[in-house]
Amino acid sequence: MAITAGNTCRAEEITPTQISRLIDQRLGIDNTDQSRFATDAEFLRRVTLDLAGRIPTIVEVHAYLENTSESRRSEAINRLMHSGVHHRNMATFWRRSWVPQADTPEFDSVTDNFERWLVHRLQQGTRYDELVVEILTLNQSGVTPDSITPVGFYDANLSKPENLAASSTRAFLGINLDCAQCHDHPFSRWTREQFWQTAAFFAPPEMGKEDRPQPPKVRIPDTKLEFEPALLSKTEIKWPRQLDSVSLRLILVDWMKANQEQLLAKNAVNRLWAHFFGEAIIEPIDDLSRDEFQTGPRAKLLSDLSQAFIDSDYNLATLIEGIAGSHAYRLSTAPPTATAAKTASEEDKENDAALNIVKSTVRGLTGEQLYDSLQTAAGLPSERHDVRGGSERSQRSEFSTQFYIQRAHNAERSITQSLTLMNGTFVNELTSKEGNLMLASLLSSPFMTSAEQTDTVFIAVLGRHAKPAELLAVQRSFKSYPDTSREQHLGNLFWALINSSEFNTNH
Repeated sequence: MAITAGNTCRAEEITPTQISRLIDQRLGIDNTDQSRFATDAEFLRRVTLDLAGRIPTIVEVHAYLENTSESRRSEAINRLMHSGVHHRNMATFWRRSWVPQADTPEFDSVTDNFERWLVHRLQQGTRYDELVVEILTLNQSGVTPDSITPVGFYDANLSKPENLAASSTRAFLGINLDCAQCHDHPFSRWTREQFWQTAAFFAPPEMGKEDRPQPPKVRIPDTKLEFEPALLSKTEIKWPRQLDSVSLRLILVDWMKANQEQLLAKNAVNRLWAHFFGEAIIEPIDDLSRDEFQTGPRAKLLSDLSQAFIDSDYNLATLIEGIAGSHAYRLSTAPPTATAAKTASEEDKENDAALNIVKSTVRGLTGEQLYDSLQTAAGLPSERHDVRGGSERSQRSEFSTQFYIQRAHNAERSITQSLTLMNGTFVNELTSKEGNLMLASLLSSPFMTSAEQTDTVFIAVLGRHAKPAELLAVQRSFKSYPDTSREQHLGNLFWALINSSEFNTNH
């Protein structure tokens, strides 16, 4: 069943398969030309990184490549989405979308508690709109030091009304309201007055006549201008009889959910699309409300997907599974061959030209993905003190901070990061059998041939079998250094592969 922006389907009618079909219909993609798709090994690595935040294990690679069932992709997606690591991965994704300040040294202390709260709520299957409501209506006075809450959102914004207004509209609506904080921007639809009216929702109510709370007023610094809360759509507000900070912010959240432009849903869909495809449907990702983005094929795709998300009752699992299960997500990142380009139909060319978002882009790994993938390649468990309540920063946290990237699709490795990956203590430990269980297992398996050991290292690191030319090159290299031990040879191979662009990117 095709889903359109005008559908009023009940929540139970929306399935991941329908989401997948909607995407493929809008982009004009079917499965008739298998040459356009990523290989099985490439797909498994991509979907594991996107859903689990790490590369696949040796066992997972072998199981998937040996599975010839037509349902192997959906089976892999389902298995990954029902793993605990999926919830932790998405908790990091949403925390980074909503509280980007936590990636700076000044506010990194808010990360642990916020992500623990998110993991718990995602494991419960909490609806997306309910997550937003819970964040924006948190009663800070009831927060205790040992409670698991989204209070980090307020801490990262110093609980200042102007900071919370800018962060809330950016994080949950995809509106860049910041530019209107000091003056009316010539190229923005939002005014300075609207910015401070939004900020007033985050100020405490004032006591009025007969000691009854009334809407607060916020004053623009260094001026005498004051503004009461007002919605960006100019919708009239019906004030509750009992007004407090929570009920005041609830007015704003209810408007976010009912807003005719569907910005709450559009922002969530747009950010998730960027996570799975590298670039968002609408860029820049924090400025969805610009007039030029309201029409055209991109706007149509975003609007239809957002309506389907709303009709699913803001079900994140349905949306994520639908995106990952689409033919569009399977497309290879490699450019088409000259022959394929010549034989492509005119319809395909029109679709590609119109949308230019029909396949994933090559993306750099985030610090968390890189650390967990290194651990996985070495046969080690991922270290997750950051979501278990550890008091000290873990090695994973330190590593992730050092390899932080803002947007994966245009990430570039710095000289310091490259040197750390080549010569850092953590990486050096992984090149010996003492720090690498995978290497230790190979060295204790005399029944394996040299070629089989080499192939296993390729599977562990790159998620694929070594090509014949690669096996030959490695064999020649090993023979060139007859005095080097087998452990050193395999350790050097492991080091070379983890420093390759193939390992360091999601493609």
